[in-house]
Amino acid sequence: AQQQRTRSLRAISAMRENPRLTIEEAADLEGTTPEAMKWHVDQALTKKGGKWQAAKADRLLRPMFVNSGGQVVAVDVRGSRKASELSRYHSAVRRYLATGDESQLIDFEGKKVAGVPYETSPAALEEMARRNQLDIESIYQAVA
Repeated sequence: AQQQRTRSLRAISAMRENPRLTIEEAADLEGTTPEAMKWHVDQALTKKGGKWQAAKADRLLRPMFVNSGGQVVAVDVRGSRKASELSRYHSAVRRYLATGDESQLIDFEGKKVAGVPYETSPAALEEMARRNQLDIESIYQAVA
């Protein structure tokens, strides 16, 4: 069920990125079904003119991970906008580790997600990578 919810969240994200994408296409793209999407992320869907569309934003709870204080911390993120911010943070970390470019990390200095500060220290991120702490398959937590 958790895997279907995560896939449904990704499908909603795909629909937001490409408004022409139908619910069926988005579900297929992420390996889920429109029915699973309606069950798991119904607050993020609206029906307009007989077609399902992704709402501009939602307030769904997303159990996710953030790097903070030199470790990976589990956080509960409320809403698609904050979840997108956290996703951009993880992209900035990956970019830094791949290229050494710190420019995108600077955007997260002094910011927090769910009350937890983002780790933006290059030395701390490199140490976490060296200890293989950043090798997680998903930024979403698996919830029982």
